Amino acid sequence: MKFVQSMCSFMASILGIYSTVLIIRIIISWFQIISGRNGWRTSDQQASPLETIGTVLGKICDPYLNLFRGVKGLHRGNLDFTPILAFVVLNLVRSILSMIGEATGFTLWTILAIIVNGLWSSMFSFLLILLIILLIIRLVIGSSRNPSSNNWINMIDPLIDSPVSFIYRLFYNKRNVDDQKVVITSLIFYVVLYMALSWGVNALVNFLLSL
Repeated sequence: MKFVQSMCSFMASILGIYSTVLIIRIIISWFQIISGRNGWRTSDQQASPLETIGTVLGKICDPYLNLFRGVKGLHRGNLDFTPILAFVVLNLVRSILSMIGEATGFTLWTILAIIVNGLWSSMFSFLLILLIILLIIRLVIGSSRNPSSNNWINMIDPLIDSPVSFIYRLFYNKRNVDDQKVVITSLIFYVVLYMALSWGVNALVNFLLSL
């Protein structure tokens, strides 16, 4: 049993490193799209450092990411969000392996703790972090209105419409409020929510493991 737990801990560590590489690859691909290069260049153009790193990481990450390319409904304009699904699945497996490696025994409560921790760390926390990042980008872009920024606002707004609309209804009750103020309020709310849920989930997992 200890051998199995040691192997699970080792595999979780490897997947943790791979997750970090994967998120770097995703961010670089988005930067390439934003810059208009889309990861490609003509023969007379010199590769930028970003493209060079992206090419190297692509050889490591793309075979795994390609498993999720066919998933529909995760494309918004030029942005492909199927890597997010790949990241969620990878981190769910990593979280489960990590919890198995750390468990002192297996009971119903231990299994429940593994499920709760896995769902939080692999899916819900990641989605909240992604929402926070999108709100920050929206706030920065919204402060400098120009034809280029308007294109990105039109692309980001559908992604954050539901959570931002919820904040608008919760705090402003149909009043006429500047959209930047609503974005700021949303950003603060979801940062606080993330911190509160992180503490709550950690406390719940520790409680379940102690039973």
